[in-house]
Amino acid sequence: YKSGIIQTSKEDIQNILNLMEWFILLIKRKKLIFISFFFLIIILFLLSHLKTAYLLEINDLTNKKVYTYKLEDNTFSLGYTHSVMKTEAEEFFVVDDDKMRLIKTEYSSYGVGLPFLPEEGSLEIKDGKMILKTDRSFKNINMVISPIAKHYLRVNGKKYSLSDDILGNKPTKISITIK
Repeated sequence: YKSGIIQTSKEDIQNILNLMEWFILLIKRKKLIFISFFFLIIILFLLSHLKTAYLLEINDLTNKKVYTYKLEDNTFSLGYTHSVMKTEAEEFFVVDDDKMRLIKTEYSSYGVGLPFLPEEGSLEIKDGKMILKTDRSFKNINMVISPIAKHYLRVNGKKYSLSDDILGNKPTKISITIK
């Protein structure tokens, strides 16, 4: 073939076409790689900003039932009425890495079994309540729920009576875990 001054053969044209196909394929692959990389960055960003939603599970060992609560803010509390002092005490927990961390206990009177020693945390009195700040971790919490103590669970701002509403009006063994 003659095209102006440049002479080309069928082989040259085929080589040029092959080179162009290879170049186009390379561009498509780079686009695919770029698009894949872009989506990977977006997915990683979204995953890094998602909160892990933990489930608090109460296993009723006496009646063989399981109750599950989604923790929207990774916190919950357990409360009860002190058997001698007849005042309320509430323990506040934060959940991270499948462990429950007791961060503080609030109560309004001293009594048998309530924390008071310096090694148990730092004590502050605020608005007539004693607030013991502490940091203790638990994998699970085993306890007996009693109608006398009026145990309750506070999750996502809602208070559930463990003694009356959930477990009945008799002593019940439970185990609390995080899933």
